[in-house]
Amino acid sequence: MWLYLLVGLLVVLGIIGGIFGGGIFTIVLLPLALLVLASAVVTGMVARSHERKTAGSTDASPTTGRPLPHDSSGSTGRVPTSPERLVDARREQQ
Repeated sequence: MWLYLLVGLLVVLGIIGGIFGGGIFTIVLLPLALLVLASAVVTGMVARSHERKTAGSTDASPTTGRPLPHDSSGSTGRVPTSPERLVDARREQQ
């Protein structure tokens, strides 16, 4: 993303330099802006193609055919809030 900002800045400086400053700014900055733009495009294309190759399957499919349980009578997953409950929970785990 920072390459796009750099390209935009170099293009703006190249245009301003070409209009106000004469030929040397245009000769130096516009090719630099084009070079950075080309490298940003190539880098983005390579990164996206590499990401697609290593991503694997993105299809969401269940691992088993069993339905999910409907009751919530099990553990809520919440952390015990009082110190006494925390001590009791640690004793149960030991």
